[in-house]
Amino acid sequence: MSDELHDGLLSLDFHAVQADRKGVVQYARRPNRFLTEWVHDDGEELLFTWEFDLGEFCKAVDWQIGAAETSFQILFPQFDVRIARDLEAVAIEVSRLEEQMRTLDLSDPSL
Repeated sequence: MSDELHDGLLSLDFHAVQADRKGVVQYARRPNRFLTEWVHDDGEELLFTWEFDLGEFCKAVDWQIGAAETSFQILFPQFDVRIARDLEAVAIEVSRLEEQMRTLDLSDPSL
C-alpha cells in the first residue's frame, strides 16, 4: 500500500488490523461500539464492507431478537463494494453507508 493511501486511511480513523498471507491489508474503523467499517487492500483495488453488531445493539436498548441470543446477530451488506485504491472513494462509501444508517426509521410506514 502506498504511504499516501495508508496515511489517508489513518486520517479517516481507519487503523491497520492485520495482513493475511496473501498480503491483503485489512483496516477497520469503529464510528461507534456497534458498527465496524472495513477496508481490505490487495494492492490492486479496495474492498469496502461493514458489520453492525445487531445483537449487542438490541441488548443495549433492552430489545431482544428471537430467544434473546445476542451472539452472532450481525447485520452486514449482502454485497461488498469494490472501489479504486483512492481515499476519496473510501470517503464516499463511508458517507453513503453512514447516511443510510442515519435514515433508517423503524417506524416508517413505508417499510
